[in-house]
Amino acid sequence: MTEVTSNEPASRGLPRGAISAKLDAKLTTVHDLRVPMRDGVELALDLVKPVVDEPLPVVLYRTPYDKTIARDLGAEFFDDLAQRGYVAAFNDCRGRFNSDGDFFPYMNEAKDGHDVVEWIAAQEWCDGNVGMIGESYGGQTQWFAASQAPPHLKAIVPFVSPPSTLWRNEPFINGIFRLGMAEWMVAMGYRSWQVNGWLLAPFVEQQDYFEALPVSGMDREAGMTSRWWHTWMEHPNYDEFWKRGFYGNYEEIGVKALNITGWWDMNFPGAPQNFEEMRKRGATEEARAGQKLVIGGWAHLVNKSRVMSGLDLGDDAVVELNEYVIRFFDRWLKGVENGLDEEKPVNVFVLGSNEWRHEEDFPLPGTEEVPFFFHSGGKANSLLGDGVLSTEEPTDEEPPDRYEYDPDSVHRSVWRLEDGPVDDRLATARDDVLCYTTEPLTESLEVVGWVSCQLYAASSARDTDWHVRLVDVHPDGSARFLCHGMMRARFRNSLEAPELLEPGEPTLFDFSLDAAGVRFLPGHRIRVEVMSSWLTQWSRNLNTGADNPFDESEPVVAQQTVFHQPGLASRVTLPVVPPPSGKAG
Repeated sequence: MTEVTSNEPASRGLPRGAISAKLDAKLTTVHDLRVPMRDGVELALDLVKPVVDEPLPVVLYRTPYDKTIARDLGAEFFDDLAQRGYVAAFNDCRGRFNSDGDFFPYMNEAKDGHDVVEWIAAQEWCDGNVGMIGESYGGQTQWFAASQAPPHLKAIVPFVSPPSTLWRNEPFINGIFRLGMAEWMVAMGYRSWQVNGWLLAPFVEQQDYFEALPVSGMDREAGMTSRWWHTWMEHPNYDEFWKRGFYGNYEEIGVKALNITGWWDMNFPGAPQNFEEMRKRGATEEARAGQKLVIGGWAHLVNKSRVMSGLDLGDDAVVELNEYVIRFFDRWLKGVENGLDEEKPVNVFVLGSNEWRHEEDFPLPGTEEVPFFFHSGGKANSLLGDGVLSTEEPTDEEPPDRYEYDPDSVHRSVWRLEDGPVDDRLATARDDVLCYTTEPLTESLEVVGWVSCQLYAASSARDTDWHVRLVDVHPDGSARFLCHGMMRARFRNSLEAPELLEPGEPTLFDFSLDAAGVRFLPGHRIRVEVMSSWLTQWSRNLNTGADNPFDESEPVVAQQTVFHQPGLASRVTLPVVPPPSGKAG
C-alpha cells in the first residue's frame, strides 16, 4: 500500500508523490547487538523496528557520534520510517562508545561498513535489502561501505558527505589544513564526548588553540594528546597514508544514491562530485541512472530555516525532505514503482530568485563557462580600492596589484556552520585583501555550478597560500558570501610532489572555488576577493617553504603580487546558465 502525501507542484520544492502507508504497528527498540568484524572486533548496533511477522528492508546509520544520540535526534524520522515498513539500525563506529577496537578517523570505515551491511542482511529480521543514511562523517561511512561493493547494499542517502579524497575538503583542501579538525579532535575525545553539546553547536566560537604554532602541537595546546593527530602531522603531503582514506573507485560501486547538500555546506563538493562521478562511472547502468542530487539554500545543517544571516530565502527554502528520502528508499529497497525514475535527477535552489530548478544533469545543461577578468590601476587593495571585474580581457599592461602578507597580522573571522550568506565586508576592509567588482548589473545573470579561478601571481616567499572568494554585492552595499577556494602554492602542480616557488616569478594557480547557485539581480554587483589567509578556518602558511609546515613556528613576511595583463590575465570563470525552461518535475 502507498500513501499520497501531496499534489503540490514540483517547482515549489522537491518532487512529491506516494510513499509507503503507515503500518500502525508497535515499535520496539533492541539495544547493543554485537556485530563481528572480519578481524574479530565487535561493533555495537541498536534497532528500532516494527513488531511484525515478516522480515523488512533495513536502513543503517553508522556514526562516530554515538548511535544513541543519532537515534534520539532523528527519532521523528526514524519512527516514521519504521512505521512505513523498515527496520532502522544504528551502529557505533569502531572504537567509539559501545563498539570495541580503536578509532582512527576514516581508515576503518570501508571494511567495517561492508561487514556490518552483510551481517545485517543475514539476520532473520532483514529481507536482504539494506540501505544507509547519515550526515557528514555519517555520509562518508556510506560511501566507504559502498566502495567495498557489499552485495546487499542497494541504496544510500548521504547528507553533506565530504568527497572521496581527504585532500579535497577535510582535513585538507589543496594542502591547506582545516583548523576546525582540532576542535573536532578535542570534542571527540578518545571513545566518547568530552565537550558537552558540541554536536549540536559545532565550530561556533573562536578557540585559543587555533592560534597555536606549530600546528603539530595544537592538541597539547588544547589540553590533550591525540594518537591519531600526531600521525596526521607526520604526513604533510598526499601520500600513501592519506590514500588509504580514498573511496573514489566509482566503477566498482553499484548503489543508487540520493546526494544531499547545501550551497554553504562545509563539505559541499562531496555531493555533486559523487553524483557526477557515479553518473559517469558507476558499476552498472542501473546505478548510473539511479543517482539523485539535491542542493538547497542551506549550510551544514540542512533544511532548517528560510532565513540565513538575515537574508530571507523565501517560502520554498525549507522542503519536505523526509518524504523524498522515504520515496527514494521505497523505490530501491522495496521495488515500488512510484515515479521517482521519471523525475529529473537534479534539484537545486537558486539564491536571488529563491526558486528550485529541476534539471537533467549537473553541471546544468546549457552551461556556458564565462571568464570574468581582473582589472585595476594597481590599487585594488580593500573594498575601497580600484579593482574592477569584467568580461573584457586586459589589452594593455595594467599595473599589478600588491600587498603584504604577514602571518602574524591577519584578519580573523569565526566560522559558523549555520551562517551561510554572511555579509563579507569586514574581512575586506584591509589592504592585504584585493577586491575586483563589476559595475551594477543591468539584467539578471544566473550562475549555477562549479566556479574556478585562474590566478597569475607571484610571491617573495618560496611557499604561500591563495584564498579567493566570490560574493554578491547587494544595492545596500552588503557583500553576501557565495563560495570560496584556496591553493597552497607548493601543491599547484601536484598534491603528491610539492614544488616550491621561484620568488618573484609570475605563476599560474588554477583551482576550484567549489560552486554557487545564484541569480545576480539587476543593480547587484559581482565581486571577487583575493587574500593569503583565512583564520580561523584554515591554517596559515608561514611562508618558509619548510619540508613539514606542521612543525614550523617562525613566520616570514611575504610580498604578494597579482597580475592582470595580456598573457597573465587573472580571472574567475563562472558557470552561466539559461533561465529555467518552464515546468519542472
